[in-house]
Amino acid sequence: MAERRKPVSFDTTLRNPSRIPQFISVLSQFEGKILDDKVALELEGEIIRQKIFEPTKNTLGKYIKNYNIKFHFIADDQSTNAVQKVDSYYKEWANNAPGEVDIERIIYLLKNTITAHKDKGWKGGWESRIHTQFNFLNELGFVRVIKNKKILILSTGKLMITEYKNGYPKSESYDESFEQSAFLNSFSKYQINNPFRRNTIKVNFFPLVLNVIKYLDKKYKRPGIFRQDLPFILTWGNNDYETLAEYIYSFRHKFGYNTSDELVYEYAMNLMDDSSTHKRIIPASPAFIASKKKDYKFSKIMNETPDEVIRKLRLTMLISLRGAGRFIDINKNEQEKVNYVLQTYSLNMDFFDDHDKYFEFMGSIDTKLLFSKTITETQEAKDAKEQSIEKWAINNDWDFLRDEIINSVEKRPSTHLILKYIKETARLEFLSAIVIKKALPNLKVTANYKADDQGIPFNTASGGKNNQIGADIDVFEKKYMLCWNPLFLKQEVFKLSMNYRQLEII
Repeated sequence: MAERRKPVSFDTTLRNPSRIPQFISVLSQFEGKILDDKVALELEGEIIRQKIFEPTKNTLGKYIKNYNIKFHFIADDQSTNAVQKVDSYYKEWANNAPGEVDIERIIYLLKNTITAHKDKGWKGGWESRIHTQFNFLNELGFVRVIKNKKILILSTGKLMITEYKNGYPKSESYDESFEQSAFLNSFSKYQINNPFRRNTIKVNFFPLVLNVIKYLDKKYKRPGIFRQDLPFILTWGNNDYETLAEYIYSFRHKFGYNTSDELVYEYAMNLMDDSSTHKRIIPASPAFIASKKKDYKFSKIMNETPDEVIRKLRLTMLISLRGAGRFIDINKNEQEKVNYVLQTYSLNMDFFDDHDKYFEFMGSIDTKLLFSKTITETQEAKDAKEQSIEKWAINNDWDFLRDEIINSVEKRPSTHLILKYIKETARLEFLSAIVIKKALPNLKVTANYKADDQGIPFNTASGGKNNQIGADIDVFEKKYMLCWNPLFLKQEVFKLSMNYRQLEII
């Protein structure tokens, strides 16, 4: 596919960030092997065997004798009992825990079923899934997964899976700082013009976002980027953050903050039109929108990609959400790292489709972007968490908290503008602290998770390490302390006794 001007976008195959180290952990078992057809199938088989990716009955459990639509496929087993065998093996896999079913049975399923998916350079079906699952991880510089080349786990990828084995954390109280350090390293360096993209724009995305935020704050005292302004960044074509920031400010000065998504889309689309002037705040021409709306879809520019951008930004731990989640701002707890990223990674590089040069740059570890395993929090950071817990306890009713706890326990997504960007496990700890404070408003509730300058968590508390007692949440009444672990919360309807000595979960 030829290079062309496109909006910024991010792969959503691994939308849940916890899946990234899971996939890399399984891949590590294949490091050093040439990724041919056989190894590709074995790799996908192990991913499925460990239930990192769980195909449906209609794909992995449905025997297909032959297929000739998107690609050509003939089942390996042409016998009369193949249908029953596929059904039996699928049920065995579905009903057992991760890693329990023999890999040969999973390979049998892959050789006799299909997923209607075909990527260029890869065989159609399950093999193409490998490309879908790992291509963005190639872009991030965690791995090298390229057809007919040796599989590599780069230094940032090895850092990412420090606490993982066979696709899962080695213990419940695992240290998430390795994952966050790896992602900050990667996203700080990430450029839209990389060998895995066919986009003509030269943008260092994370530094561009940080620079725009700093500029708006310094010149206009604006609390970050308005969520609805992200489409302007997605359709911007270079690293000129000053002009972009002025454009965003002028747009809001002209229209205010109560604008429709349709209006923002028209003005963002104009930034994609190279024949138009971007200095004037004007909408794209109807002709340009009509010609490009299939390529630059409204839903993708206004909703899907902004949502994914915020998820990626939060993974760096350098971004806070303000104004009930409506603004994306710099996390002042990490100002030193923010300044370092801007000083070091704002300059765009051209890799000229040289994958080795790209991997060398992306895969190396910048030690100044590592998060410490043991962090001494400032009193200001502790106060922010306590104030956040109290504020949420006052402002949210029991029905809302119950529903969100159930969502977290059952790993269902939240639609709340802030909670939706918090990992389920960290969200559960946050909600648990809020529930305790709401039930026992006169007690001091201290949470031990890592949070931004608004007190909103990034990850879970690290728990006890090195034979030390560790609590996720500490509850104080004068000199007495209760230790609380939110894993005790059940997904059933709960109640909390107003007597702290009888905290009761049903």
